[in-house]
Amino acid sequence: MNFNDVRRVPFQLGMVAEIVKIWNQEVAQTTIYAPFTKQSFIAEIVNNKYFNKDGMVVYQIGKEIIGFGLATFSDQKDTTPGYLVFIVVKAKYQRLGIGKEILTILENYLRENNKTKIRMMFLNPINLKWLIPNTINHLHPNAPGVPTGSVWYHFLINNGFINTGPRQDGYYQEISNYHHSKAITNKINENEKDGYIIKLYNQETDYGFKELFRALNNPTWEKVVANNLKKRVPDPMLVIVKDDEILGWTGPLYTTKDKRGYFAGIGVHPKAQKRGLGSCLFSELINYSKLNKARYLSLFTGENNVASKIYLKAGFKVVQSFEILSKEIAS
Repeated sequence: MNFNDVRRVPFQLGMVAEIVKIWNQEVAQTTIYAPFTKQSFIAEIVNNKYFNKDGMVVYQIGKEIIGFGLATFSDQKDTTPGYLVFIVVKAKYQRLGIGKEILTILENYLRENNKTKIRMMFLNPINLKWLIPNTINHLHPNAPGVPTGSVWYHFLINNGFINTGPRQDGYYQEISNYHHSKAITNKINENEKDGYIIKLYNQETDYGFKELFRALNNPTWEKVVANNLKKRVPDPMLVIVKDDEILGWTGPLYTTKDKRGYFAGIGVHPKAQKRGLGSCLFSELINYSKLNKARYLSLFTGENNVASKIYLKAGFKVVQSFEILSKEIAS
């Protein structure tokens, strides 16, 4: 190969079909990341409001695309990080420094947009779907980091990225045949006798979302609930109430086109904890999702999150782990 023939070219929409072909051969066939179609790449990547063609690097030899990469950011503040979405090089052109060169260009692009750090984590505004191992097309909608031990992970580590943790574990359960365990049924009944009721949220009678999320120190969930309630027809939410005060929440709840049960989070007020209510609420979430025609649930959380005990107790298994990586790029 004559390196004089290798050149960077501007990204054009007409390249998408070839880029998708390379992605599906070099990435989707060998990693957990889901394949694209031309239509899905345009919808999920190019039409994403955080996509900028200046952040898309494409390398060619002649008319052949041999590699590409994408970086993004959510704003131009110097206090927020930039993100890498992907760097892909055709197999026969790997180990020639092309991937590293693409990375350097993407780092410079982020610097030019006031970024001093790159982070590989779940806050990336352009998400990549991944296939849950040992399932038939069960997908999780975003990767919360870099797959542990992957080629992508080692490439980044070898180019100055460091682990900044905590490790994120992806959990999964097929729920078509789910039923409450006897222990959960008994615990639900015990709590009901003490006035703790798990039910669908009723906007007319139930109160206390602001107090709940402040107690949990989670403004993100507060925004999720507020945005849901602004909808003409809000998605259902499960709550734990005592005397109409909300002491626990999970939701919003709906089933995606690929039959995944969706929920944004789950939490129990500190003053209602240590009663097994977290496990009860999560079990009711699974049961509601099943009745709403979901076939599976998937989620991720930090490896040391106490909630992991609830997921494991409910029958979930860790199916994939991810690393949160960072790199300082201040000039």
